Amino acid sequence: MSDTRIADYFVIAGLGDKKEPVKEISFEGSTIKAHDHVPITDICVIFPALGEGIPPGYGCIEYTPSGLVADLNYGSIRSPECYLCYKRGRDKPPITDIGVLYDGKENLMRDSEAILQTPYGKSANVNNAGAKTYITFRRARLNSPPNVPVVTEICVIVTSKGDKPPHSFCKIDKNLNKGMLGSDVFLCYKKSMVKSDSIVYQPELLSRYPLRDISRYPLPPSVPLFCLPMGATIEAWAATASEPKPVFSTFVLTVSDASEKVYGSAISFYEPCDIAELDEQQRLALNLGNGCKLNLRKNKAICLLSSWPFFDTFERFLRYLHTMSKTGPHEIPIERYVGYLLLEIPFPSPNQPRVLVQLNENVRLSLSQPEDLPVPRRGASFRQLLMNLGPENALQLIVLVLTEQKVLLHSLRPDVLTSVAEAAAMGIFPLKWICPYVPLCPLALCDVINSPVPFLLGVDSRFFDLYDPPPDVCCIDLDTNQIYIPEEKKYSVLKLLPKRVTRQLRHTLSDIGKKIYDAGWSYSHTPAPEGNILDVDSDFNRRKKEMSTELEIQEAFLRFMATLFSGYRNFLLPLTRAPDIGATDSRSLFNIEGFVRSRDKSCTKFYGYLVRTQIFSRFIEERSFVSDMDSSLAFFDEVSDKISGGEIESTDRFLDLESHGSASDRTLFLTPPDTTGLPEGVHYTYSVFPTLDVTLVYPGRVPVSITPDALPGQKNVKPKFSLSQRTQQETRLLIKAAKRHADIPMLWAKHVLATCFSLWFAQLPAYVRQSKNPHKTLRTGFGVLQRLSALKCSPPDETCHRVMIQLCCEYSQPALAVRVFMELRKRGFQANAVTYGVYHKTVLEADWPLETNKSASVLWNKLRNVVMGVAQFKAAGQLRASRMAEAASIQDSEEQTLVVEIV
Repeated sequence: MSDTRIADYFVIAGLGDKKEPVKEISFEGSTIKAHDHVPITDICVIFPALGEGIPPGYGCIEYTPSGLVADLNYGSIRSPECYLCYKRGRDKPPITDIGVLYDGKENLMRDSEAILQTPYGKSANVNNAGAKTYITFRRARLNSPPNVPVVTEICVIVTSKGDKPPHSFCKIDKNLNKGMLGSDVFLCYKKSMVKSDSIVYQPELLSRYPLRDISRYPLPPSVPLFCLPMGATIEAWAATASEPKPVFSTFVLTVSDASEKVYGSAISFYEPCDIAELDEQQRLALNLGNGCKLNLRKNKAICLLSSWPFFDTFERFLRYLHTMSKTGPHEIPIERYVGYLLLEIPFPSPNQPRVLVQLNENVRLSLSQPEDLPVPRRGASFRQLLMNLGPENALQLIVLVLTEQKVLLHSLRPDVLTSVAEAAAMGIFPLKWICPYVPLCPLALCDVINSPVPFLLGVDSRFFDLYDPPPDVCCIDLDTNQIYIPEEKKYSVLKLLPKRVTRQLRHTLSDIGKKIYDAGWSYSHTPAPEGNILDVDSDFNRRKKEMSTELEIQEAFLRFMATLFSGYRNFLLPLTRAPDIGATDSRSLFNIEGFVRSRDKSCTKFYGYLVRTQIFSRFIEERSFVSDMDSSLAFFDEVSDKISGGEIESTDRFLDLESHGSASDRTLFLTPPDTTGLPEGVHYTYSVFPTLDVTLVYPGRVPVSITPDALPGQKNVKPKFSLSQRTQQETRLLIKAAKRHADIPMLWAKHVLATCFSLWFAQLPAYVRQSKNPHKTLRTGFGVLQRLSALKCSPPDETCHRVMIQLCCEYSQPALAVRVFMELRKRGFQANAVTYGVYHKTVLEADWPLETNKSASVLWNKLRNVVMGVAQFKAAGQLRASRMAEAASIQDSEEQTLVVEIV
């Protein structure tokens, strides 16, 4: 059984006793200002040329965002001018959607209305051709929830004149001008959540389990803010308003000095609020004295914190607990289910990679062992990234992150923000985002948006109903698939990227997106279907298909980054002498100028921006020194080498479930929690979600006084990686070499010999530790390496050299480590990230011999070399003199012979 826990904390957040109002967000300057919107309740069409004016109480859209005339028949010759008018108010249900109907080709939706006539009785056809085109709208129901998104802004754009939809506006992709003449005119609208009268307070921690902090990380005090990012509210609803559905959200926190991520899954919902709890000032703020019959509600959230992003499973569990608080009676209390998840359910293991938990006869939880991938993907959903932004904007987002821009994601769906932000951060692998990162930023912490440094933030789109963002922020709307890039940031566009690799990535993403659409997967997050309780494989099969698509998209980005960084290892600058000041600077470790010059001239500007980023400098540092990314970077080097060398086909996969998933499909079935220790005959009924009673968790089995760290299954201690072990890439390389040499006797003999030497080097650390003269033993090991090279039967990896370099570090032999490293390069190997990091660790940490403290043997060796050098020079001079004398005597004899012949 695994020693890892499914979840660490269960938290209840909401309105506490302090009732501390949310502080006004203060920003320097006037880049952000507050504003409010009144929903649109009516729209109409008028023809001024036919004598129709703007109806009383209406406003008219006279100009497009770019200043053009907002004539719906713009550019038409014989069609009269046509304008759209709108009316705002709160006296009737607002408009929730706007559409365009091609009469005769489409049918009007059942809950929609078409504007067939103008306020003056004329036809409201807005088409300049023969076929009729009408504008339609959908109105909210009388019993609609108070926070339903409604239309608050409308605009007209003329795309043939260069108009584009304003940011956060949804474009209706139906041209209003269908005739031969005229421009392309489209309608756009913006939706916002217009809430009723409310008071916003700081969320507080109402209850938690366990009561004590675990040693790995304490419960962050900011958790309530992330559970309710828009604040804890008291709201006055209309008597006819229905209660909205619970909203699922996810967030990411950094703990342990920002070295570890914790994933939060929360469900927020509303509960009744007693008017007796309000003072006179609060009643006035909620307009409770106007005689109208209103319902008072306050919001609350329940949350799970875990080191693992089991978002789907946690959502189903939290929704089940919320349903329990609305129904009853129950034989098992809510607290028992909380303790069951946190303390009893085992983590999926290699022997039992699937865990199925039955909560009741209709609801079950399914857990699968996380894939052992060589690249990070914790919490990321590349499918959400692609389906919400499309291939073009998804690629644009990656470019913005690569060039370290101020990126602000926003959506009305809080669960999508974390998935897309994590995918954007993981999509730039092997680079790692190190700037401020808050995928779901609470309203109380939004002042970070004015930070002078790059950031990657996610906010609820209702933030824009309250404030305008700074002008230097790149805003990405996940609901309307729009990206706003400031003019001074236009260099971060796709045109600067290498054209061939960009075209390949765009094509791949388009094919995957089409496959997802054909499969009918929704681009928005929906709870996983519960299905038939007898169909135990339904959840796992669905997740396997989704994971396969996830890895396919992630591999597309991996190939893209590998192509961008192809050949970068040729520009790494290894340290070969005692380090001095500035030796660890990125410019001392990497030939930046040479790398940029080696790229295509058309994309030099992009690489110029890239190499100046913090994430690139951190990448060079992690690639040059020992880090927790060594194995992943070694995998990236393998991918980059294969792609640049043309050794891989487009159909071959680097990331797949068959290679990195569990080979077993065994499933562990768990029954619902039992009633052990509970009072007999007691049933539990709730009017609101209760404050946790820890005595009901597991009385007698888990005493409350026990610290959670003492519970089984708390700590996850990773085994220490031995440098004599091969990485996954080296293992695959060795297997391929063995298969290639098996049919040729001579090559197989050399392969067996190389394997024997590898075994010898695997035992070398123990041999050195038992040796009386470790330095001499290390020199013997280096001699064996040289003999391997002379025999041309070296292993096809770097394990032997890595072991030698590590031993040089332990026994302070940096000069010998340099010689071993040069021997490795002489074999034609470019050291992978693991070996390269160990080498630099040796060069930096080992004690280099001082020039003034050399041993007598070294000095005598130098003197011997000088004497031998002088002797060799003297011998060479004597040899030259004898040859010249011999040549001169031969010449004299030839001259005498010539004289005799003449005589």
